[in-house]
Amino acid sequence: MRWVRWQGFFIIGLFSVILLGNAAAVLAIEPVTTFFDEQLGCEIGITQTTSGPTVPEGTGPSPISQSAVMLSNVPTSSWTCGCSATSAGMMFGYYDRTGYSNMYTGPCGGGVVPLTHLGQGDPTNPIAGSCSIIATQNGFDGRVTKGHVDDYWISSGSPGPDPWVGNWTEHTWSGCTADFMGTNQWKWDYDLNSSIDSNVDGSTTFFYNPSGTKLYDYTPSAAYGLPRTEGCHGMRLFAESRGYTVLTNYTQLIAEQVTGAFSFADYMNEINNGYPVMIQVENHSMVGMGYDASTNKVYLHDTWGDYTASMTWGGSYSGLQQWGVTVIHLAPVPEPATWVMLGTGLVGLLAFYRRRRRS
Repeated sequence: MRWVRWQGFFIIGLFSVILLGNAAAVLAIEPVTTFFDEQLGCEIGITQTTSGPTVPEGTGPSPISQSAVMLSNVPTSSWTCGCSATSAGMMFGYYDRTGYSNMYTGPCGGGVVPLTHLGQGDPTNPIAGSCSIIATQNGFDGRVTKGHVDDYWISSGSPGPDPWVGNWTEHTWSGCTADFMGTNQWKWDYDLNSSIDSNVDGSTTFFYNPSGTKLYDYTPSAAYGLPRTEGCHGMRLFAESRGYTVLTNYTQLIAEQVTGAFSFADYMNEINNGYPVMIQVENHSMVGMGYDASTNKVYLHDTWGDYTASMTWGGSYSGLQQWGVTVIHLAPVPEPATWVMLGTGLVGLLAFYRRRRRS
């Protein structure tokens, strides 16, 4: 085995079978709701991940082949207040363990996210040794003020109003992926009928381009709700809140949905370059962190347990058909030696400047 280190309004995409000549059947995602984005000049689709904490049949650990290419240091986690926020937490947990040490700075693990049991799972009975990178909570992981769980969470599938509404001031987003991704927050009016309809507890909304091109860092209109966010944009916001620069972030359909879209070769390239990928299947998000090129197999963490599972690229996982991916790249963090050299250079320049002034 070779290990690569470092480097859903509950709109759900409806799937239909399209026969292309004598080719095999291809599944195409057709969103119930699309709208024309005047700024982008194209139709935009909207979908929502709504899976809950109940572990479905057909999940569980998979054997890893000797020819697999895997990213190490990608944490596993039980479902914590939403599959998309959990998946994002695992991705940023990987970065926390591979040089981006400010992703998590709480007391758990001496400031380093755990490799297993990343999220607390059921907020009423947090998993021992877990941390708050997915969802902050008063009295958990050293927090002494209200956080995400306190303000937005009731129980899986519960609509609003959120607990904070009319009772206390909403907390400032910080420290967890669920905040910035809009997860669980009952304040969005995505169908613009002047009635709040999203997100129920456990859900996150994503926008994508039905044409199959990458939808880069899409920021929804303020008319949908404030602060302006959705799943992919929220991942950028989280990384930036931790002091890091995002080079790119996008959601895209896969080539099995639209010819020329994100392919298995593109996925392998992401893993080869040290980037875990959010795998989007019907109603659910997971983290792709490995592959086997000989079998088109994706190795993943499915958010329902502390194990590595697998699926065939473009196929389904536990009956949930893959439709897309969400990708984020962060700018490299300078090595400590680079900072030392930079500091030494600045000291030298300052000394030179002082000598010039005295002469």
